Amino acid sequence: MNLPIGGQCTNYTYLWKPISLYMCDKDFLYIEDAQNRKLYYHFTPAAVASNFIPLVVILEDEEKSHSSDFEYKMWNILRPLDSFGYESKELLQKLIKEICEEYECEDHIYLYGSSAGGYGAILHAILCKANAVYAYTPSIRLLETNSPENDLTNFLNPTGSFPIFYLCDNENNPEDDTAYFADACKKNGIKVHLDFCPKSEENEDHRIKEVLNFFERMVSQA
Repeated sequence: MNLPIGGQCTNYTYLWKPISLYMCDKDFLYIEDAQNRKLYYHFTPAAVASNFIPLVVILEDEEKSHSSDFEYKMWNILRPLDSFGYESKELLQKLIKEICEEYECEDHIYLYGSSAGGYGAILHAILCKANAVYAYTPSIRLLETNSPENDLTNFLNPTGSFPIFYLCDNENNPEDDTAYFADACKKNGIKVHLDFCPKSEENEDHRIKEVLNFFERMVSQA
C-alpha cells in the first residue's frame, strides 16, 4: 500500500496498521496515537527507481516545513513538522519504522537537521539506529526538561550501535555544544566527524541536496 501524499482535505480515513493517517487541510498528513496526539508531516517517495532507495528524515522548524514537498532523485523524503523530536518521539519513531517497512529501506536510514532540528536528527538517528546523521549547528543540551533528553550525550555508550555523526558548526569554538558532543562521541569510540562550516546564504533545500549528495558519495565509497 502506498501512502497518500498531499492533496486537498477529504473525509476519508486511511488505516496504516495501528496508526490512523489523515489528509489535512493543506498538503500534510498526520499520524495519531491512542492518546490523540498528532504529528503532521510531508512524505515524498523516491522520484527515481534504484537498487538503493534510502529514507532521509529531515527535521526543521514548522515555518520551513510549510514549504512544498521536497523531491530528490532516489531518496524517500520524510519531513515531520516537529523540530526537536522529543515531545513526539514515539510517534516519529513509529512513523519511521512503518515507512521503512513499506518501502523496504530498513537498512538505509539517514537524518538531517539544523539547530533545533539538529537536536532532533541526532536523537532520532540514535533511536532508530540510522546509518548516518548530518547535523548543522545542532543543539545538544536543553534547559527546559529534566529528562535524559536534556543532554544528547546521555544516549552515548561504548558498546551500543550508533550512526556515523557528521557535525558542522559555523563557530570554531571548542566550548560549544557541537564540540562537546563530538568529544563525547570520541570518548565512547563512536565515529564522528566535526567540520567548521562558515555561515552560508544558501537556502535550506540547496543545503539538503548537498547533504544527500554527500551521503550518496559516502555509501558508494563504503
